[in-house]
Amino acid sequence: MINRFLIALSFLTVLPLKFKEINEKELIRSIIFFPFIGFLEGVFCIFLVNIFKQIFSSSVISIILLVFLFSVRGIFHIDGLSDTFDALFYKGTGQKEKDLQQRLQIMKDSTVGVAGAVVLVLDVLCRFAFVKELIDINQFLIFLFMFCFSRWIVIPLMYSGKPARTTGLGVLFIGKISSWQVIISTVLPAFLLVYFTIEKNFIFLPLIALFLCFISYILKKFFERKFNGITGDHLGATVEITEIVFLICFLLGEKLWLSY
Repeated sequence: MINRFLIALSFLTVLPLKFKEINEKELIRSIIFFPFIGFLEGVFCIFLVNIFKQIFSSSVISIILLVFLFSVRGIFHIDGLSDTFDALFYKGTGQKEKDLQQRLQIMKDSTVGVAGAVVLVLDVLCRFAFVKELIDINQFLIFLFMFCFSRWIVIPLMYSGKPARTTGLGVLFIGKISSWQVIISTVLPAFLLVYFTIEKNFIFLPLIALFLCFISYILKKFFERKFNGITGDHLGATVEITEIVFLICFLLGEKLWLSY
């Protein structure tokens, strides 16, 4: 189990962990630890906030957290977000099969298009503003749930989706996840959901979680319509989109709850 955790840690981060041999079977089984990796990201973010909140402003701390996440995650998710939007903004010729292949080819291109660049800037700006707001209202403990949930939400997509390509990282997982892996991976985010709902009185949190599940379902259907399946880039984009939407919904829910 420890080896599978380290495989998941190595896969989702840029930490230089070395293994003698990693087979596809062990890599697939490691996905049950994806939510725990997100939980650890939340732990370290909270640790950094507590260290620096007596020294720097919330704006500076927000930048520190963004740099930390980029340093740990690398470009794994934001690259997927950029590639996905570059492909989506391809106008198309009206020929379904030709447009499908062209979108898939655009996602494989190493260059960043205008659409990808714009969405990356918006992603960073939103994260900076919303994280700063969380720090200002002293609700940064919710990072534990946010990162855990965003890592978990791709697992049902892997389970129910079909790969758009025959090659790539997505092929290793998509359509190959068992139901028991989905169930086991759900334990930690479910526990955190109950904890924050009851102990922290975030009674709107289950509604946000349901809304995000609905969003992921819409994304899945959208990707399958546009790309005839799901790729690893789509999974990375889903993580990024989930976190941004969560921040918006949580801050909105918190404001409405306090005003009520």
